[in-house]
Amino acid sequence: MKKKLAMIALLNVLVACNDMQQSKPATSSITKYTATSVLLTGKTEVKSGNVEAIDRDQNVIAVAVVQNGRYQLEIPAQTKLPIVLRCEKLVAVVVDTDFTGYDINALTTAIAEKAKALGGYTRQNMIVAASNSVNTPDANKTSTGFRGDPTSQYGGWH
Repeated sequence: MKKKLAMIALLNVLVACNDMQQSKPATSSITKYTATSVLLTGKTEVKSGNVEAIDRDQNVIAVAVVQNGRYQLEIPAQTKLPIVLRCEKLVAVVVDTDFTGYDINALTTAIAEKAKALGGYTRQNMIVAASNSVNTPDANKTSTGFRGDPTSQYGGWH
């Protein structure tokens, strides 16, 4: 019995340590590059001006003119990621070019600032920053159903 309790206690410690490791934000990452040139498009709250694409080394790699709140710019092949898209005081961060539509607004700026505070513009930090930026009640974050109570959605079990 004592051996069984000791094994359970050890298992609980290992699970707790694993949970602590997974919840930490990433502070370092492997340098990634764009494989080919990439066309990024999107909207911005600014109706006119320029969008600058800034690489990991703080070099301006592309500039696009904003027309009616929309922009389109081409990122050259072999550009270091992440790329910061800046339009006046607003920013959005590109950590992966698989997705090519990036709006630039107050929310993307807040997410970028939070990710930077977590240790930098890594995919994991961006995910943590984005998930912390959305106001979802804790009761809605369960998989059990409506507001955490599976018997209350649609008037009960279906």
